[in-house]
Parts: sequence; C-alpha cells; structure tokens
Amino acid sequence: MKKLLSVVLALTLVLSLAACGGDNKGAKITLYEDTWEGDNVKLAVDFYYPEDAGITLEGDEEYPNWIDMKYESKNITIGPAIFEDTTFDSNKEYAKENEDTYEEFELNGYDCYAYEDFGGYCIYVHLEEVSETTDRYLVINTETIDYSKDGTPEDKAQYEDEDIKKIVDSFEYRGVVEYPEEEEKTEK
Repeated sequence: MKKLLSVVLALTLVLSLAACGGDNKGAKITLYEDTWEGDNVKLAVDFYYPEDAGITLEGDEEYPNWIDMKYESKNITIGPAIFEDTTFDSNKEYAKENEDTYEEFELNGYDCYAYEDFGGYCIYVHLEEVSETTDRYLVINTETIDYSKDGTPEDKAQYEDEDIKKIVDSFEYRGVVEYPEEEEKTEK
C-alpha cells in the first residue's frame, strides 16, 4: 500500500511539472541603465512576455533603458523603463499632491506608487536607494495603442487585465551587472 501511494504521488508530481511547463517564463527582454558604479556595468531588469501573444518590441537599442511592448490584440502598450537618478521622491510627492487616483502598494516585494494617467496607468517601483538623494526605480506605463478601437480598458483597468498584469508583474531586478557584448543587449 505504501509503495502504491508513493508511485501515485511521484506520478502526480511529474505530471504537474510537465503541465506547468517547468521553468519557461516566455520570451525575455532586458533593460539596462547607466550607474555611477563603473564604466562596464549597468543596472539590469528582465521582463517576460508570452512568445505567442503577437507582442512587438520598440525601443532604442543604443540606450536600452526603456522598451515599448505593443500587445496588439489587447490594444495596449506596456512601457517599462529603468532609472538611477534623483527624481523618485519629488515625482512621488508631486503625484501624491496632484493625482486623485494616487495609491501605494507592493509589487514583487518592492514599494510602489501609481496613478491613472491620460487613459493609462503609471506605476513607479522603488528598487533601491543608492544615497540620500539617488534612487534606482522602474516606471511602468500602460496606454492605449489605437483610441479609435472600442472595448479597450482604460486607466487602472489596463493593469488589472490578467495578461497585462502578468507581464508587468514578471519583472526581475538583477541589480548591477557587467554590461553584455553588443549582440546580447536585448534578447528578442
């Protein structure tokens, strides 16, 4: 009886791993940002998206700290960017005082604030404090691609769309990394 139970449990584990697809997170795009820590190092953050979703990527390969991920079937662009500068706190104070939809929450263990912005949603993710005046952070915007199409969610509802939320929430901050060779800058 114990052997039978062990076999059934082992088979269940194998089938569940196969059903989940193992560790496949989808296609990956890596954003890089300059840092004061050296010439051959950058800040890095990875985002994952479904390869079969018809998402197109648009960005500046010379300065890959931002990307537009155009999710055509959803009519929504997800626009993440990574920064190291002195504006995080002032942006937060401005948003807190001037944006009616301002809210604070946690995302992947990081403190965030967000607000609705021109029919989209803008999320600021505080990654780490470098000094008393300098922070490392992500800004992730969602916005409508074509306003003439009916049925596109607006404002926070864009982020709340299950497929969009999965991409936004997929980010993995890697901190300071050695900057890759030219052909490895973005993985498309």
